[in-house]
Amino acid sequence: MEETVKEDFQAEVPATVLFVDDEANILSSLKRLFRPLGYRIFTAEGGAAGLQVFEQNPIDLVISDMRMPEMNGAEFLEKIRAKWPDAVRILLTGYADVGSTIAAINKGEIYRYIAKPWDDNDIVLTVKHALERKNLELEKQRLEALTLKQNEALKDINANLEAKVRDRTERCARLWASSRWRTRS
Repeated sequence: MEETVKEDFQAEVPATVLFVDDEANILSSLKRLFRPLGYRIFTAEGGAAGLQVFEQNPIDLVISDMRMPEMNGAEFLEKIRAKWPDAVRILLTGYADVGSTIAAINKGEIYRYIAKPWDDNDIVLTVKHALERKNLELEKQRLEALTLKQNEALKDINANLEAKVRDRTERCARLWASSRWRTRS
């Protein structure tokens, strides 16, 4: 039984994670940290490059730096939310600008905010929990759709059953009436 569980787990498609930061050393650190965990990893050195990655690949989760030239993290995550709302969005920032963080939360509807420098264990757990939550939401949607489909099928079965009961009741009534007529004659 344990072997089957392993095979099922290995058959699953690994989650895709995109890191967006204008600092190459930050991207390298994040890749080093997450690569052994089995995720498909993409990196982009800015918001525009991040949008291109999204255009070309299905991304499950994105972690974006806040302070980047041309397009900040709040703007980038807002665009991601608008076009790919199912992607989990996390903001990574090294400065405490409350206004920018609030903008990212409100406009990008981020899942979490992580401060630089991050704790490796905390960021790994945050990503793991975010992806688990996303998978649970997808499973919930799948089960709701299945339930709706099964309810429609049950309605059809009930309607057909009611028609069959009505037909048989009418047939029995005719037979009973005709047998009663014969017994009178």
